[in-house]
Amino acid sequence: METSRAAARTVAGVDIGGTKVTFILLSGGAIAYRVVLPYAARSSREFSELILKGLGDLRLRASEAGTAIMGTGLGCAGMVDQKRGVLLFPPNMPGVRNVALADIVSKATSTPAYLENDANCALFAEWISGVAVGRRNVVMFAVGTGVGGALIVDGHLHIGRHGFAGEIGHLPMVEQGLPCGCGRHGCLETIASGSGIERYVKSALARGSKSLMTIEDAESARTIAEFAHNGDLLAQQAFKRAARYLGRAAAALINTLDPDMVVLGGGVAESGLLMDEMKSVAQQHSLPLLFEGIEFAMAHYRNDAGAVGAALLADQLLKGRPVYSM
Repeated sequence: METSRAAARTVAGVDIGGTKVTFILLSGGAIAYRVVLPYAARSSREFSELILKGLGDLRLRASEAGTAIMGTGLGCAGMVDQKRGVLLFPPNMPGVRNVALADIVSKATSTPAYLENDANCALFAEWISGVAVGRRNVVMFAVGTGVGGALIVDGHLHIGRHGFAGEIGHLPMVEQGLPCGCGRHGCLETIASGSGIERYVKSALARGSKSLMTIEDAESARTIAEFAHNGDLLAQQAFKRAARYLGRAAAALINTLDPDMVVLGGGVAESGLLMDEMKSVAQQHSLPLLFEGIEFAMAHYRNDAGAVGAALLADQLLKGRPVYSM
């Protein structure tokens, strides 16, 4: 890219997850600066302060580079009200409810701010400049601390009547299953997320299952993945179980939406232990004609997908371009 960073349009992107918050400056379509802060908020006030702290760092960096942030995109796990810019209910963030985050950020930065679900942001990044460019109908699974989901339908981000479409992680999968952060039981997220994988391994170890892992090892899905790659059967079983349920959920969406592509992203998915089994099970449970020609792909942006997508969403909305299905 020949354009200087100072001359290029600069927007901020924020990806707010249950364990960390990623802040980026996107200038001319490239990440100019990136910082990650640990998530430690216990209330809505602490949550807002954390976001403003990170954005203050971005504004300083932009100023030092001789540019200014034109707007901010905010991606957050959970249910959001896009029209009012309010974070309603993030299941994995206890104590945080009904935060008018877009307004808080807009007032603090004196620039427009836009709030969206983090999985929607991640898919938007893939659709604008990642693996899903040019596709008209796309389903995304974002497997991390929880399980997020997002939909591109007829070439637009589909958010549904209430703005919550794509809550794939809360598809009911197990009758009388484990409790979920949403208040229900047996959701996909309770089984196929990083937390679900950790819970499964801990339970198996407590029952005496043979493994080289300890209870301490089971505190991290990343560590469990390392054991799986090194041949630990319990660790492999935990990821295979999660992948089977992801495949069943994928089949349900394939049979419902007839998409061109299924994208798999998120930190847990990057282990490389989910895709093959997920695709195999999806094929078993999908209508053959609908599965024919569909592509399964790993997300291009990996850990930065949510932040990049949030920034790209803000950029498109600042330009007045249509983003959402009507």
